[in-house]
This record gives sequence, C-alpha cells and structure tokens, in this order.
Amino acid sequence: MVPLALAEPGVMVEVVSFRCGRSCAFRLQEMGIVKGARYRVTSSSGGGPLILANGDTRIGLGAGMAAKVMVQEVGDE
Repeated sequence: MVPLALAEPGVMVEVVSFRCGRSCAFRLQEMGIVKGARYRVTSSSGGGPLILANGDTRIGLGAGMAAKVMVQEVGDE
C-alpha cells in the first residue's frame, strides 16, 4: 500500500484507504474517488498534479491530495 502520489504513469491502482479527516475523505468521494475503485494513472509529474482515468472519466488531483489516498497496484483487466 503506497500513497497515490507515488504511483507511476500507466499503472492500474485500487483505492484502499484515505489518510485524512472526514471532510477530506468526503471531498474525495464527491469527486468519485471511493474505496475499492480502480483507476489508471495517466499522468504523474512526481510531486505535481496527477491525472486518473476510469473509462472516459478523468480526475485531476494535486500532489497534496494524492498523498492522502492510499492505493495498491492491481493487474489490468
């Protein structure tokens, strides 16, 4: 389990948990980032913003917010 901010571009990840308070977790869930959801990291600049993809949906996250999302790498489906 690693912070989303450290995931490499092209990797498929599954959200495991949030390392933040209730309001932060609520904000992430409102954006569509929920536990158990799988996303492909399409862009990551190592310390800057990153972009997640799930089908036709793209979600942009800043490095600070991405550091609070714990993920695990999963195989392609």
